Amino acid sequence: MKHKKSESLALYNTNPETKAYIVEVSLDDYSELFNGWDASPLRRKDLEPELMDYLEQAATEIPIHEKLELCFYMPKEKRDLDKEFKSITSVMNNFKIVLSVIHKQLSHNYRRLAVYFIIALFFLSAAYLLRNVTHISLFINIMIEGFFIGGWFLLWEAFSLFFFDTHETRVRQKFFNRFLISDIYFKDTKE
Repeated sequence: MKHKKSESLALYNTNPETKAYIVEVSLDDYSELFNGWDASPLRRKDLEPELMDYLEQAATEIPIHEKLELCFYMPKEKRDLDKEFKSITSVMNNFKIVLSVIHKQLSHNYRRLAVYFIIALFFLSAAYLLRNVTHISLFINIMIEGFFIGGWFLLWEAFSLFFFDTHETRVRQKFFNRFLISDIYFKDTKE
């Protein structure tokens, strides 16, 4: 596994001054950064979905404790400092929007987790209390079994939501927080 990780890290250059891994993207035009279907002003445009996928993939390959830089290569004759500043601002805004969505998703997951846990405790408590009733009809017996099944199912759902779904979302949040503190810059296209 360590060998495979070092192979993927070898795909990225490092900045000798900052010791940060550089995620490099070659562009022919500034518009390639953004989704062509998005008619929003530049500062609010969505990133090109394929670019976003590439950045997320790079974030997973580079260890989370390592620094990261985004370098966009542009032909020298097409470079424009004003467009670069606006593009960098837009990319950062995009990362903030993704983090906002992730935060809402985490809040939603935590609310669901609490509801599942409370209902599971209610069902399991009711099942154990009803089990001690001396005269149990067939209907009550079926209801007790339903409470046990429902309670354990909801407890598993809460467990699964916390340890699996929410964990993946928190890891994704760490990746985008790292992008927010990363240096983003443009350079002339390599020859």
